[in-house]
Amino acid sequence: MYSSHSLTRRSLLLLLVAVGALGLGVYARFRGLGAAPLSVDEYYLTRSIDNVIRSGLPVFQCGGFYTRGLIQQYLSAGLRLAGLAPELAPRLIAALCSLLVLPAAYLLGRRVHGRTIGLLAVIVLALSVWEVEMARFGRMYAPFQAVSAWYLVFFVRYTVDREVRALWPMLALSLIGPFVWEGGALLALANFLPIFLRPDPERRPSGSDWIYLAGAMLLFVAAYWFVTADFRGYNAASWPASFTRAMVELPRDPMSALTLPMLRLPYHPGWAALAIVPFIGALVALRRIWAWRQRPLAAAGLLALLLAALLQQFAAVLAIALLLLLLRLVRWRELFSKAATALIVAVLLCVVYWLAFGAATTDWHTAASTGLAKAIAAFAYPYLRYPDVVGVVLRPWARAVPLLASGLLLLIGGAMWRQCRSEEPMTAERALQIVFLVLLLAASASNPPRQETRYVFFLYPLAIIIALTAIVRVSQFVLQRRPAALSLAIILGLGGFALSEDFQPHHLLYIDRPAELFRVGMRHDMQGHLEMRDDYRELSRWLQQHAVPGRDLVINGVHGLDYYDSQIDYFFADQHDPNFASWSCRQGSVERWGNYPLIYSVTALKATIMSSHETYLVVFAPDSTQMLASLADLSPHIVWAQGYVDVIALQGSR
Repeated sequence: MYSSHSLTRRSLLLLLVAVGALGLGVYARFRGLGAAPLSVDEYYLTRSIDNVIRSGLPVFQCGGFYTRGLIQQYLSAGLRLAGLAPELAPRLIAALCSLLVLPAAYLLGRRVHGRTIGLLAVIVLALSVWEVEMARFGRMYAPFQAVSAWYLVFFVRYTVDREVRALWPMLALSLIGPFVWEGGALLALANFLPIFLRPDPERRPSGSDWIYLAGAMLLFVAAYWFVTADFRGYNAASWPASFTRAMVELPRDPMSALTLPMLRLPYHPGWAALAIVPFIGALVALRRIWAWRQRPLAAAGLLALLLAALLQQFAAVLAIALLLLLLRLVRWRELFSKAATALIVAVLLCVVYWLAFGAATTDWHTAASTGLAKAIAAFAYPYLRYPDVVGVVLRPWARAVPLLASGLLLLIGGAMWRQCRSEEPMTAERALQIVFLVLLLAASASNPPRQETRYVFFLYPLAIIIALTAIVRVSQFVLQRRPAALSLAIILGLGGFALSEDFQPHHLLYIDRPAELFRVGMRHDMQGHLEMRDDYRELSRWLQQHAVPGRDLVINGVHGLDYYDSQIDYFFADQHDPNFASWSCRQGSVERWGNYPLIYSVTALKATIMSSHETYLVVFAPDSTQMLASLADLSPHIVWAQGYVDVIALQGSR
C-alpha cells in the first residue's frame, strides 16, 4: 500500500527533474546562439529578410517574392533593425518558439493522462537534441511546431471538452499557420475533424455544422492556394532560352523509378484474366457495403478501403481501417463480424492476387533489386506508396535515428491498437491519435521536395506524448497498483529516451563549440537530421588570403558563402541541377538569391576560368568528383576540404 506521502515525494522528484531538464534545455537553446555561420537553408531566409529591410517586401532584386515564413521574416527584420546580427535574429525567434512548445506539451500530456505525462513530455522535449538543434535553426520549423502544439491544445478543448470559446483561437492558429510554414495548410485540413469527433459521428449534420464546414473549406482552399502558388516567378523569363525542365537531372533514388505492378498487367494476359477473381470478390463486398447505407460515413470509408485494395495500395487500406476504428465509425467487433466477412475476403483476395502477380513478374521492380534487402524493398514499396509514409517518414527516420524511430513506431502502433479495440467514448487520447494519424498521412501525401525528417518535426511533441502514454498503459497493465505503475512508467520513459539517439548531453553542454556546431565525426544521416552546417566564415578568410582581387576569380557554387565573402565574381549552377529552375533569373544572366552573374554550363565555366590567372571554384563535396572529371584539362586540384564543402583550384591562361 502506497501512502499519499510517497506519491507527493515521487511527484516532487519528477518536478525537480523537469526543472533541471528545463534549465539545461534553455542553456542549450541560447548558448552561443549566433555563433555558427548561416547554414544553406538559413541563408535563403536571411537573404529574404535583407530584402524586407531593403524594400519592405520579401521581393528578390531580380523579381518574384519569397513567401515562406513570412511572419518570421518580418519579426526578424524588426530584430535586425534593432541591432541583432543576421545569424541571431531568426534563430532567436526559433528558440523562443521552441520554449513555447513546452507548456503546450505539458497541457496536452496532463489532459491525456495526468501530470506525470505532462512533466515527462517536458523533460524529453527540453533535453531532445533534435528539439534543441531545430530551436537553434533560423528557419520556420520550431515556430510552426509551436503554432501546431497550441492549435492542438485548443483542438482538444473544443472537440473533447466541448468548450465553444476554444474554437476561435483554434481557427486563428490555423489561419496563422500558412504564414509561418507551408505545412500550415495541414492545420486547416485538421479543422474538418471536429465534425467527426462528436459522441455520435454518424449524426446528421445540423445547420451550424454546415456553416462550420463551409468556413473550414474556405480556410483550407485559401491556405492551400497560398502555400502552393508560385510567388517566386519561376517561368521562362527566368531561364536561358535553351533551358527546359526536361533537362533537369532529378536525384536518382532507385525507389522512385519503381512502377506500380498494376501498370504492367496488360502485358501479362494470363494474369489479367485471373483478375476476375478479386473483381468478383469486390462485387460481393459491394453488396455488403450497401447494407451500411444507413451509416453513410462508415459505408464511404469501407468503399474507400475496398477501392484501395483493388488498386493494390495496402498502406492506404491500413490507414483507412485505422481511421474508421479510431473515429468509431466502425467498431472493432463489427469489422470482424459475419456482416463484414465479404469485405475481408475481398481485401484478402486482392492482397493474395497482387502479391502473387508481383512475385511472378519482374518487369516492374528490377530498378532497385540488387541484393536481398533491396530486392525485398523494391518488391514491397510500390504496394505501400500512397500515401508515402515509407518514403516521407519511415526511411529518413530509420536512416537517421533507428532506435528512436523503432521505439516510437512500436509504442504509437500499440497505443492506436488499444484505442481501436476500446469501447471508450471520445477521449483526449483518442482525439490526439486521430489528429496525429490524419496529419501524418497528409504530410506523407504532400510530396515534399526531399526525404528528410524535418517535414514531420511539427508532430514530434505529439508523438512523444502518445508514446509516453503507451508506456504508462503498459506499466499499469503489468503493475495493477497505480503508484508503482507510475514509478515504472517514469523509469521506462526516461530510460528509453536516454538510450535513444535523441539524448546527447555532451552535445548540449558544449553546443557552441566547433566540433558540435559543424557535426565533426557525426554520421551523415544524423547530420541531416540535426541540419548540416559548414564554416563559411573560415572558408571566407581562407579565400581572402589566397585569391588576389583583380587577378584571380572566385566562382561560388554553394549558397551561404557569399554572405561572408564580398569578392565572389560568379555563381555556378549547372543547368541540369534540380535547383537550377529556382536559382536562375533574368534568362539565366543572374543567380536569384545573391544576384551574382550566373554561369550555367561547363563550357562557359571553362571559358571563364581560362580568362583568369587562377580560379577557385567552391562546390559541395559530393559534386567534387564530377567537377574534377569535367575540368580535367585545366589541371584541377582540391585545395580546401572541410565538412561538406570543397574548393577546387584551376589554372587559367592569363
